[in-house]
Amino acid sequence: MTNNYDLISIGSCTLDCIISVKDILRFELFEKEIVKKYTAIEYSRKLNVENMRFVPGGSGANIAADCAMLGLKSTYIGVLGNDFSAQICLEDLKKRGVDTSNIKQTHEDKTAFSLILKTEWGKDRSILAYKGANNLLTPDDVREELFEGIKAFGWSSLTSENGCQAIDKAISLTKENGGRVFAAPSMSIIKNNPIWAKKLISKSEIVSMNAEEAQEFTNESDSYYSLRKIFEMGPKLVSITDGAKGSLLTDGKKVIKSGVYNVDVKDTTGAGDAFLSGLLVSILTGISLDKMIKLATAMSSLEAMEVGVRTGIPNNIQELEKFIASQELQQIVSELTQF
Repeated sequence: MTNNYDLISIGSCTLDCIISVKDILRFELFEKEIVKKYTAIEYSRKLNVENMRFVPGGSGANIAADCAMLGLKSTYIGVLGNDFSAQICLEDLKKRGVDTSNIKQTHEDKTAFSLILKTEWGKDRSILAYKGANNLLTPDDVREELFEGIKAFGWSSLTSENGCQAIDKAISLTKENGGRVFAAPSMSIIKNNPIWAKKLISKSEIVSMNAEEAQEFTNESDSYYSLRKIFEMGPKLVSITDGAKGSLLTDGKKVIKSGVYNVDVKDTTGAGDAFLSGLLVSILTGISLDKMIKLATAMSSLEAMEVGVRTGIPNNIQELEKFIASQELQQIVSELTQF
């Protein structure tokens, strides 16, 4: 007997606390040609919170949930604590159709937790993240039998040595079983474990990250050159998202530069995971490159229209098709000869 999963994901599973704060400072520092922006709280001052919400999140869990909602048989491999946060996370994953039988619970640490500060400054979204039980994942938790018949493996950032080894093992098992490897590396692994970041990205077939992550990873300020550097490392498809500026996607033959759909953006938390999920579902269902980026952009747009993560995601591809048909998306397609 095999599970024959369409998708297995590994990465963070987190309880997010999203708070809206108005009484907070923002300033910028100029260092040579670099501008650094800061969110600040006046020393020893009590601030009023305008709004607060607890929502399950974490990139690894988000990808599993987003794809399950679109009909893929998905499971998430990870470690949670034995606490109220774990119960909220587990219940939400089950509600969205994710198989949670491969999640361990432990008393060794707490479930990962993130405090997300939403301010009045548009894109600004500072996050205080506690990795917690996420870092307790080991290669032993990645069991060979789970990957029999696997179609896709998606990973996002774990930064511990054991966690990175677990992802590496899962990549090898996926390839041995003829599956595709999708990567959504975050700033955490790029900054805190760059050696593993480079190794895991080079082993992945489809890689998606945002412009800040790509710049940090490649040391290129222009997303086009970041795209090229990442592609040259070995992936077959690379995308870079840049919020309201849209996205870039290449398969090594051509580059598609897309804008964004004209929607009312309320919260971009989880939008990058939704974009990767759109790529994943598109590839597994044989959708063409130009339509693929439309579908991925639609996923991230629908996600951003609601506060929190995994909200706004449709229940099937037909709903995505309907959204795409009702919206305009500017695209520029060019041949890519530099690679």
